[in-house]
Parts: sequence; C-alpha cells; structure tokens
Amino acid sequence: MRLTLVLPSLSGGGAERAAVLLAEGFSQRGHQVSLITIAGEETDFYQLSPQIDRIALQVAKQSPTPIHGLANNFYRLRKLRQTINSLQPDVVISFLDKTNVLTLLSLLATKYPVLVCEQNNPTQNDLGKSWHFLRRLVYPLATKLVSSSQGVNQYFEWLSPQQKTVIYNPLAVPAKQTDSFTLPAGVNPQQKWLVAMGRLTHQKGFDLLLKAFATIAPQYPDWQLLILGEGELRPDLEKLREQLKLVDRVCLPGLITNPFPLLSQGELFVLSSRYEGFGNVIIEAMACGLPVISTDCPSGPREIIRHGINGLLTTNQDHNSLAQAMASLMEDKQRRQQLAQEAKQGLNKFYPETIIDRWESLFTTVTPINLAKP
Repeated sequence: MRLTLVLPSLSGGGAERAAVLLAEGFSQRGHQVSLITIAGEETDFYQLSPQIDRIALQVAKQSPTPIHGLANNFYRLRKLRQTINSLQPDVVISFLDKTNVLTLLSLLATKYPVLVCEQNNPTQNDLGKSWHFLRRLVYPLATKLVSSSQGVNQYFEWLSPQQKTVIYNPLAVPAKQTDSFTLPAGVNPQQKWLVAMGRLTHQKGFDLLLKAFATIAPQYPDWQLLILGEGELRPDLEKLREQLKLVDRVCLPGLITNPFPLLSQGELFVLSSRYEGFGNVIIEAMACGLPVISTDCPSGPREIIRHGINGLLTTNQDHNSLAQAMASLMEDKQRRQQLAQEAKQGLNKFYPETIIDRWESLFTTVTPINLAKP
C-alpha cells in the first residue's frame, strides 16, 4: 500500500516523534511510505530510514501581512496538491491542526482517503479565529479523524461518531543500554535525577515545575532536576532558575537525540504540563523504569496513569500539589520502585506493533486494497 504522511516539520516534538515512529512501522510492514513536510530539512531533528521517501516542500516561510499570508497559503496548497498527486497514494495521513486544514483543502475534489490526526488538546490550543473557522469547515471532508486520546476526541462532538476514532501514539521502545554515554554538561552523576522532558513552552509548565522544586530542594540536597528539551521560553526559564537560586540544582541541557540512557538512570519523572494531547513522554519514562508524576491536565495523562497504582496525578497548574507528590516519592525509594514496576506491566497496548495493527485495521475500512501482510 502507498502511504503518504504530511507534517509541518520534523522538528523535535512529541507529534513529530509519533509520526516518525508510525512511518517507520508502516515501512517495516512492507508499505511504500512517503513523508512530506511543509518546512525544509534545515528544521529536522528526527531522521528517517532510507526506505522512506522524504519530501521537504520548503514552503513554511513567514508572512509579513495578511495579504502575503493568503498568497503563501495558496502557494502551499498548490505545491502540496502537486506533490501528493505525483505520489498517487492509497491513503493520505496528515498530522497537526493547521497542516490538516491545508491537506484537506489541497485535496478538494480528489479521490484520496484522507486521515487527519489531532495530537494536542483543541480546547487549550488556540488556533485563532481564521484557522478555527477553517477547521470546522473542512474537517467534515476528512475520511476519518484520528485523535491521540479520548480527551482530544471529545472536543469533536460536531463530527459524527462514525467519522472519528482514537489511536494512541506508539511507544518508542528504548534499546537496552550496553555502552557508556556522555553526560550533558551540567548533569551531576553524584546526585539522584528528577527528570522532565518536552518543548520549553508555556504548555509544558516548566515554570510550575521550577517553583515546585524550589519549595523542596533544600530538604533534598542530593537531588538534581534535569529538564530535557528546547524552546522559546529558555531565557525565561533560565531567569526564573536564577531568581529561585536553583542554578546549581537545575540543568537545562537542551534537545538530546537519544534521551533513553539518561532516563534509564533517573530516579523519578515529572510531567508538569498545563495541557496535553496524549503525553508520549509518560510512557517513554515508564518504559525506562521510572515512576511518573503528572499533572492531571487535559488530556492524556489520566488515560495512562491510574493514580496511586502505576503513577501519581496532581492538581493541574498547582505547584504546591506537584511539590508534595515529588517529595513523597523522593523520600521513599520502595514506593518509587513499586510504581515503576506496575507501570511497566501496562505498556503493551502502546507497543508499536499494537498501534500499527490498529492503523492497518483502519486502512481496510477506508480503501478496498487488500492488506495481506508480507
């Protein structure tokens, strides 16, 4: 089967990581996979195997005025339509809201089944009036809307139940670490690591995490907080770290190509997000053997974590609640081990082979092509 995936870019983010894992999984099942990005390759963080046809349109330029924006979007639509037509896919899979809108508009009056994937929480992720209007206008044209969690799916009550489905993101199963790895600058190997990971944006709530850690850091001098990721709020977070007198206790090493060795040697993982779509990093941390604390934010974490059984959920946007949960596990190694062990038992439903099976079952409902496995 010929599959074409469309993304804004391959920059470092959870949605992009999920799309790359799916592309690789489809390719390994014998499908002919092409992946189109609106941006150029200069923005890439993730890499694809040579079996996948990578096409970078390089049409993600900024628009100084609304008129320029309109012209640029018409150009993007034309380029996207031409490229997809040249590939003649059996199914088109688009990721992320604005790209979904562009893909659907570009393929008006064509025969291709189009699956649009929503990865973030639409109630919290403001598109702006124009894009919001366009999404309401064109999403009914999609063959199927695929949401990354039930929480995301609930937003789209204006679509028929038959047009919607939920498929969780696949887990990037970490390989066993056999070789030594180089610690990022600033990471102290003599301390226990409290780890967080994600884009340095308002959504991820790392300001709340810094405030929570500041309230308990003096009681736990043998712990260090590592925040893996990059983003536009780095200067603000570095300033807050300094104001809270945490410069020696908090490390911001940036994007790490393979974070799993670092995660595997951590003691505790914390997700402090104000909102999520799914929360890929939760299952990645669990797979690395870490107990997980997460804010009970909309949406995703509650669908992964059973509070007190395989992790802890805290009040959303409440740094005091987050601090209490962190302290309760930082001082109780046995409890950390119990939660981590229980978390590993429930990861099967996120394994790539399980998720790819779900997608292939979906393909059979939108195309008559026989999907006999090679």
